[in-house]
Amino acid sequence: MALDPALPVGRRIQYFRERAGKSRAVLAALVGRSPSWLKQVENGALLPPRLPMLIRIAQHLGVDDLAQLTGDVSMPRELYSGAEHASLASVRRAVDGAPLGPAGGPAPRLDHIEVQLANAWRTRMVRGDHRTALAELLPPLLSAASVAASHPDCNDRRRAEVLYAGALNLTQMFAAFQGDGNLVWRIAERALATARASADSVAIAQSCWFLVEAFRKTGQWESAQSLTEDALRLLDPVRTESPELAAAWADMAFHAAITHAVAGEAGDAWGWIDRASAVAETLPTDLWIPSTSGSRQAVALHSVTVAVELRQLGTAVRWAGRLPVAEVKAVPRRGRHLIEVARVHALRGEQDKVAELLTDAVAVAPETARWNEETRAMVRGLVGGPQSVRQAGRRLADSIGMAA
Repeated sequence: MALDPALPVGRRIQYFRERAGKSRAVLAALVGRSPSWLKQVENGALLPPRLPMLIRIAQHLGVDDLAQLTGDVSMPRELYSGAEHASLASVRRAVDGAPLGPAGGPAPRLDHIEVQLANAWRTRMVRGDHRTALAELLPPLLSAASVAASHPDCNDRRRAEVLYAGALNLTQMFAAFQGDGNLVWRIAERALATARASADSVAIAQSCWFLVEAFRKTGQWESAQSLTEDALRLLDPVRTESPELAAAWADMAFHAAITHAVAGEAGDAWGWIDRASAVAETLPTDLWIPSTSGSRQAVALHSVTVAVELRQLGTAVRWAGRLPVAEVKAVPRRGRHLIEVARVHALRGEQDKVAELLTDAVAVAPETARWNEETRAMVRGLVGGPQSVRQAGRRLADSIGMAA
């Protein structure tokens, strides 16, 4: 039977589920979600699942071609992960070149590594071409930090491990969405192992934040939520001891909110937003944690995402209006905020506004837009959309390296 090309993803999942003779409860259990989540997906109350979950659903429904679930004539890999940056190979070599045993030669000076790491984070904050900028900084930083963390003559191993974990977290930002999922997992897991060895609560929390990102982007919501809750329990007794610890707790609580939102659990999502906001709003006004965007601004930034995931579009628009884009402190996060607001208008069918916002996002932070799966999906919608936006869609496709 040929399905109507206009049939939404959720209805396609329902069709193939019923054809396979599986109840909602059975399919939901097979993919690790709740029946209520699957019902909301099928009814269009939630956004369509991302690629990893679509693959799992297709496997359990006996669907060989993902196009049968998406309605597209094809499912190009580039829609979900951008082409590799020209310098990914050199960064990969630096990650994989960490010493297996005690490092030889003189021990690197930790003060120098700390300056290198701070400069790399600062560079990422202010550059729209942040991956290109980091490509030159990461290999020597990773080399020095990994040697220091394993050197027998290191005079402060805990500090060295914190610095190495931070360098790995920054490297995950560079490597994400470039198609080498194995590299991202190696980085995320090594960062958390290194941070745990240091016993530094902030370092552990920040590395948890990055591993939760990896879990959620691959559809592993239970693992994401379990690690988030573990981090919150670790931080709860000490979160009042410093602004950095308070920000770390709030960051993980925002993670909990987003994970619940992706799962369609609105009450839990907004409950965590309220708890995270209560802590974030006590932070110093000038505090900005480069690795996680931890700050007072995070309240609006993450609230927009939660509302979008829950398809509460009026709420998303109101939250977006509370934080002018130009005031977001980090350039890549500014670009990401524009993309999140564009998602709101895409769901409202306001394609002219989508084109405007994505054009702004590309101008502000081209390498955020280029390696962002939502951007690529929206650009495809523009290219195949109304005549009034097709030219803008083609320009955007060209600017982010997609075939229009």
